[in-house]
Amino acid sequence: MKTKTIEVCDAICINIVCGNNDWDDIKIGGPATLGYEFGVAPDTNMHELKSKLKGFIKKYDRPFMKFTQSVIEDFHVKHLWTLGRMY
Repeated sequence: MKTKTIEVCDAICINIVCGNNDWDDIKIGGPATLGYEFGVAPDTNMHELKSKLKGFIKKYDRPFMKFTQSVIEDFHVKHLWTLGRMY
C-alpha cells in the first residue's frame, strides 16, 4: 500500500454572494444564496483581491450582495486560487 503526502494550509475562504436562490430549489436541499467561493492563501492581499473581484463582477454584469470570509483548516494547497487563476 502506498502512502501519499499532501501539502495543506489554513486557507481563507472568500464567498461572493450574488443573490437569493429560488425557494423551490432551497426546499429540495439547494443553498439559500447563490454566488462564488474561492479558497486563497492566507498571505493574500485581501483589499486588492476584493477590489479586483468587484471589478470582475461589474464587468460581467453579475448581481452583488456581499463578501464574506472564513478560515478553512487543512485546505489542499493544490486547490488554492490566485488572481491569475480567477481571470
